[in-house]
Amino acid sequence: MKKSILNQDFQQFLATNNITAPEPIQKNVLNHVKNDLNPSHSVVYSKLLAVHAMIGSLTLLFCPQFDMSLTHNYHLFHYFHHTFGKYVCMFICGTIFIGTGAIFAAYLLKKSEVLLIKETQWLYYTSISMMAVLSFMLLGADVYLPLAVFWFAGASISGIVLFNLNYRLRQKLYAM
Repeated sequence: MKKSILNQDFQQFLATNNITAPEPIQKNVLNHVKNDLNPSHSVVYSKLLAVHAMIGSLTLLFCPQFDMSLTHNYHLFHYFHHTFGKYVCMFICGTIFIGTGAIFAAYLLKKSEVLLIKETQWLYYTSISMMAVLSFMLLGADVYLPLAVFWFAGASISGIVLFNLNYRLRQKLYAM
């Protein structure tokens, strides 16, 4: 019964004369669709930065970055540090900090925004990683160059890898 009503509505729509919307409404709709399909880099970067700031802050609950922690819980940090050494530990910390945000970003952002990130992913993730290190420095963390390089490498590489993996997973999930 619903199908016949929908069919009647569609047939009625087809039968109407070519009624056009007023020019300002047409332009407004066209601009909205254009912006939705072609988002600007600044909007996408702002959204990506917001996702990483939120998720990154949550990771500070259990894994301190550059000796910064919201809970002063250093168990995971000490485990990585004593098991793998300080450089691998910093690589893992960067991976956790930026990688978790990359996982969430692949699902939270619109498809057009995700596609824009994929086009210039190195630029997005190296700059997000730099912003994170600069934020730690501004908040008073002791950032030493050799450790920061490993943290930065872990953050940038894992951001790109985890974003791409979850993008592919998102495609498969939405295809079902």
